[in-house]
Amino acid sequence: MNRRVYQDPRVVALIAAMGLGAVMFDNTAVTTAIPSIQADFNAETSALQWILSALSITTGTILPFAGAFGDKWGALKAFRIGMIIFGTGALLASFATSFPMLLACRIFQGFGLAFMLPNGAAILNANVDPNSRNKAVGLWISFSSAGLVLGPLLGGYLTQVYGWQSLFYCQPVISLIGLSLTFLLHESETHKNINPIDVRGIFTISAATLFFSAGVIDLGRANPHIVLDAVLISLGTFLYWAFYRIERQVAHPLIDPAWFKSRRVRGVLIACFIYNATIPAATLLVALFSQKTLEFSPRMGGLVILLMCVFMPLGSTILGKVKSSNELRKVMLLASFLLGVDYIVIALFAQSPMAVFLFTLIFSGFFAGILFAGDTVAIMESLEPAKAASGMAALSMVRQISAVIGIAMIGTISEIIGNMADNAVTGRLWGIAICGIITFSAWLMLKDGLKKDQLA
Repeated sequence: MNRRVYQDPRVVALIAAMGLGAVMFDNTAVTTAIPSIQADFNAETSALQWILSALSITTGTILPFAGAFGDKWGALKAFRIGMIIFGTGALLASFATSFPMLLACRIFQGFGLAFMLPNGAAILNANVDPNSRNKAVGLWISFSSAGLVLGPLLGGYLTQVYGWQSLFYCQPVISLIGLSLTFLLHESETHKNINPIDVRGIFTISAATLFFSAGVIDLGRANPHIVLDAVLISLGTFLYWAFYRIERQVAHPLIDPAWFKSRRVRGVLIACFIYNATIPAATLLVALFSQKTLEFSPRMGGLVILLMCVFMPLGSTILGKVKSSNELRKVMLLASFLLGVDYIVIALFAQSPMAVFLFTLIFSGFFAGILFAGDTVAIMESLEPAKAASGMAALSMVRQISAVIGIAMIGTISEIIGNMADNAVTGRLWGIAICGIITFSAWLMLKDGLKKDQLA
């Protein structure tokens, strides 16, 4: 019998991080450049949400297929496909001459992102000793977070000096380097007899998210289409209900309702949905506040985003040192509560002297790093090895859909408050504070889901 040879978790985590790191670079760099993109295309603030949402909706739609592809034909092969598509999409985005063209490129990038996210985690499973899994996950998030540091710095610099199009030159280079390094790894086990993909469920929840988000985002416009928005939101809500019904009836559901019988899985997934909705929404609002209200340059705006991300590697590293489920519970509960507090503090002190405002930003990335690594560990511990890629695809889909809904709903609430107060600044600051209030509900879900009697 052949014995599997495991590799140094640092090496494997570094290679897997080339995919997630490219995504993190893209997210922070594009967020930094959003005010410049708005000025270039003369787009409404509500329309800007689609730059981030288009990528997430596409990713959420394709994730289950990508996870199943990794299970059947190999996670490493799927990961390589994702890197090629993602890098190519970024290169095409650099030539975008209109807002619709840029959105089309972001949608194309979403296909690649869907293949990278779940299969990157599966690569760790295949190449790292199970006893080193927590350490590898922590290192993976930490190394990937280099993209969070470089994204706002390099993205802000390139946007200010060469224009926002130039920031999209970086992702193809990262993808090419990462693609080359993957040949140092061995392929995961493949499983030819995987369950059929829940196609009805996939397209139902994707359509639900698209319609619901479109209606909510349009409500934030200066002149919304009230009747159409009500129809879209109602249709989206109905399709979410239909998705739930489908998942209860199909033999092999996309998100197994039986998962929610486990308090632990239910609590972690719902909490993950909540803070993955508030984190990107708060980041977007801070980016708009710093460059539109405080009139920061793109380079200075990049520094603002950097401060919100710079301690994320430290947070994930701390999570990687967790030795027991009880420690995981304590750390995640503390992080979720303090993240909510931090967003409220940011809103309260945003108009204080610059040094005070910037200081309030540095803690959010630390708490987010703990939560991102923590939910990955919690879910991976609950999965059968044969379902690693598909299970992580479900977790990633929750993250992507929640990001879309969070940006749409909180962004729109911010716009509505701003319109009612006839002051966009008031709307943005209230939006950031609302992110904090909503994040407290994630703490409640984790407190219930990670009870000591559920951790074994």
